[in-house]
Amino acid sequence: MNLLTEDDAREMLASVLLPLCQTHGPTRVARNLGGVDEKTVRNARDEKSLLCFDTAANLLALDPHAFEPVLNHFGRRSVPIGATCDTDALPAMTGAVHKLVVAAAPGSCGGSSLSNAELLDAHRDIQTAFDALGVLLNRIAQIKRAAA
Repeated sequence: MNLLTEDDAREMLASVLLPLCQTHGPTRVARNLGGVDEKTVRNARDEKSLLCFDTAANLLALDPHAFEPVLNHFGRRSVPIGATCDTDALPAMTGAVHKLVVAAAPGSCGGSSLSNAELLDAHRDIQTAFDALGVLLNRIAQIKRAAA
């Protein structure tokens, strides 16, 4: 397992900050991170510096998947505390796949390509499926750790 380097951390932090700044602007992001300076956010977004851990942790209030790049580096992923039971994974996946298949049908609003509206409409179903699969993946990891 490769340890996280400062360059890795800068790149991962920027991958989270860039879309947040594009959507909300660096001023609003800075305010939502506890009132840090806008320049601090821009520097982190541009990979010139890092944020303090407490400030970076506040990114979770803006993006619940803000730590995913770091967790992924170590072969992990986050799962919400209130994630559904693993028995809910199949219905969640079925619902998400059905919604995407209908949206990608040639006669749909976006044709055979998913339109932004269709993708946004499927967001909740996709997120529910993702969360349910996360529970299953955690269970698999526990089984493997116990077997090792």
